Amino acid sequence: MQAFGIFTGFLACCLLISALFHYPLHLLLNDFLEVPAHKQVPRTAKLIALPGFFLLIAWLGLYNRKKLGFGLPRPTFLHQMFIGWLYGVLILIILSTILISLGVRTLDTIDDDFLFTLAKTLLSGLIGGLLIGLIEETFFRGAMYQAIRSQGKVLSAITFTSLLYAAVHFIDPIKLTEPVDWFSGLQILSGSFWQLGDEATFDSFIALFAVGAFLGLVREHTNNIAHCIGLHAGWVLIIKCTKQFTSNNHGSEWAFLTGTYDGITGYLAAIWLALLMLLYWLYLKRQADTALN
Repeated sequence: MQAFGIFTGFLACCLLISALFHYPLHLLLNDFLEVPAHKQVPRTAKLIALPGFFLLIAWLGLYNRKKLGFGLPRPTFLHQMFIGWLYGVLILIILSTILISLGVRTLDTIDDDFLFTLAKTLLSGLIGGLLIGLIEETFFRGAMYQAIRSQGKVLSAITFTSLLYAAVHFIDPIKLTEPVDWFSGLQILSGSFWQLGDEATFDSFIALFAVGAFLGLVREHTNNIAHCIGLHAGWVLIIKCTKQFTSNNHGSEWAFLTGTYDGITGYLAAIWLALLMLLYWLYLKRQADTALN
């Protein structure tokens, strides 16, 4: 699939450019940044990808609100995004509740700073969720989905966007053990993909693929990314709250249901999202059958 290769190559180029310029940037910014050297490569790549994305979509002829999934009038778009956010919060609250009920995660003790911590977590989760949802959905379910969908069938668009979406979450550079030099960036980059071949992350990969597939199905049905951004933002908020106020219980007999990625996304999340996809697909099918009759 040509479009899949283009978007994958774009992200790879951003990482490579970041790795090649890692040493001079490290020397220039190290006194101002409190970021470990091995984490500077993926973070710089994200900064490079931001302006590069606009050049990419202009080159592909996707510099268009409707093609990117923003075609709705602003009030309607915001309303649908809020509805999506409510569904996202509900979906993850149910998942987190099941994990706590099974003893996979245990509630932490409430301390004197609970209300302050709760307010700070909710605020950062709301802002962070919206930013992550906007950026990732614009790239994956906006531009990339549209590019692949225009060349093929819906199954191809959902599958390939979900594969890349899941894969990028496992770019995890290994900490440098040697002083930073001209080759450090390439060394960091070459050791950033170890999780993709690790069996311990397979369950989380499957769960994130299911996330992408669910969002792709929503994108196909609604023909915009308002619900996708809202769903994504709601999930980020509840995951952040769950991680803040609960802890992994590795001794639980059900511990295998969560992965090592964040202690929440694993086999149970994949099953839950697969069930939701099935119910959503049946709902859409019934709607289509009713319209024909």
